[in-house]
Amino acid sequence: MENKVSFEASLAKLEEYARRISDPSIPLEEAIRCYEEGLKEYNICRSVLDEAKQKIETIGEENRHDG
Repeated sequence: MENKVSFEASLAKLEEYARRISDPSIPLEEAIRCYEEGLKEYNICRSVLDEAKQKIETIGEENRHDG
């Protein structure tokens, strides 16, 4: 069974990393770590959105040929 992270979970993590980076008292090392982890979550979100877009386009194409 494939272990996929949900879009919502990745987005929540991304938002948390962004919030933490915005804190002016955050140490530089932690800010860098949050940035790196945030990029990972961003890429997950982007991938999920790209897959959804492709599915929607495929459905649209199928419906045009059925009509």
